Amino acid sequence: MVKKIVVTTDGSPAAEKAAEFGIGHAAQLNARVICVTVIRPIEAIIGMNLEYVYVAEEKSLAKQLLSQGERAVDRLVEMAKKQGVAAEGKVLRGERVEEAISALARDEGADLIVIGMHGRDYSGFAAPEMGSVTRRLLATVPPCPVVLVPPLE
Repeated sequence: MVKKIVVTTDGSPAAEKAAEFGIGHAAQLNARVICVTVIRPIEAIIGMNLEYVYVAEEKSLAKQLLSQGERAVDRLVEMAKKQGVAAEGKVLRGERVEEAISALARDEGADLIVIGMHGRDYSGFAAPEMGSVTRRLLATVPPCPVVLVPPLE
């Protein structure tokens, strides 16, 4: 029985369509929703090493990306609440987006992950149009079923 659904977003139209699908199903199933986005670190050369950092300066690109991620998650939580679905939002930080999504689903005991596919044509299971995060998420062998929502027409 599906009681908890992870709905992913990157703020794109494809993600919004996937969210509508996931939240709509959550409403029908009386399931809880965890709306999530993952912010990747900025690659920086520090000394002689390539390191990954999260820059929090007010006008930095990283801060803008974090704000966009927070807004995208907030939109989904609001969408869920308007449909009477219990929802919470999470903005995660991680180098590997697909691993962060899979770990969240495992840690939260999710029964389903809903993710959108990018591109115009869906011509097969591992088509490039599926999106690299989606392909890598499937390759992680996630802890629960994954629903792939096709791209916008």
